[in-house]
Amino acid sequence: MKNSTIKPIKSLGQNFLNDMNIVRHIVESADLTQEDMVIEVGPGMGAMTGELATYAGLVLAVEIDERLQPVLSVLETIHGNIKVVYDDILKVNIRNLIEEQFAANPQLQRVKIISNLPYYITTPIIMAFLEGDVPYLHSMTFMVQKEVGQRMTATPGGKEYGALSVSVGFFAEGKMLFTVPPHCFNPQPNVDSCVVRLLIRENPPYELENKEYFFKIIKASFCQRRKMLVNSLTNAGYLGITREDVREALASINRNELVRGEVLSPEEFATIANFLLHKSSLRV
Repeated sequence: MKNSTIKPIKSLGQNFLNDMNIVRHIVESADLTQEDMVIEVGPGMGAMTGELATYAGLVLAVEIDERLQPVLSVLETIHGNIKVVYDDILKVNIRNLIEEQFAANPQLQRVKIISNLPYYITTPIIMAFLEGDVPYLHSMTFMVQKEVGQRMTATPGGKEYGALSVSVGFFAEGKMLFTVPPHCFNPQPNVDSCVVRLLIRENPPYELENKEYFFKIIKASFCQRRKMLVNSLTNAGYLGITREDVREALASINRNELVRGEVLSPEEFATIANFLLHKSSLRV
């Protein structure tokens, strides 16, 4: 099968990166060494896969599209440190794959995820890694839609700040590295892209009594972002709290009941979540 016969599938969100200058810039930004195992989600035509293998100890590429096997198998042959798994990244047991490779390659010390993600499923993939307790995870470097990158790295008070900002910020320290124009892809997307790097925190930035309840608070707070927080949280039946409970929680962080979630810091959300957990009639 010739490369030219492999056409991107729109339903899989395939936009193949074809600018090697951008590829090299992404790889350089990840600071790879032979002690690193890289997980690449959706290697596509392998533009970045071979470059990653030059610097990393091992590249584990997870590709859902088996049509690409003839192309990627060539890379596996050329580079002895590339392993391609044909599966859905949201279904594969990534923990088992990592443990197997670390057992077989004792020089490996860290896992770094580096990918040009399908834009239609970016957030579920990122959160699956962050919430999945991935062993040895050090950092994540992703090409994403620019708007998503801005939301992931936003600070309180801005229009981009929301549930994704708070959720990502709990697990990692994020930074938007650079933007990528549409002409660097085939086919060209209708939006600008950007590369974001997430450095995984060794310890949470604030204490949570119950992480699940914290994320429920975040979800409710930004479900209708223009609503006052007291209304958003009270109306979320899955929290099991009253309006007076929310008023007391806001008072504990010196905020009045007119405040909206978009101005609260992650630490303030953590304080509110801990407070309301003890008030909830639906203790999780």
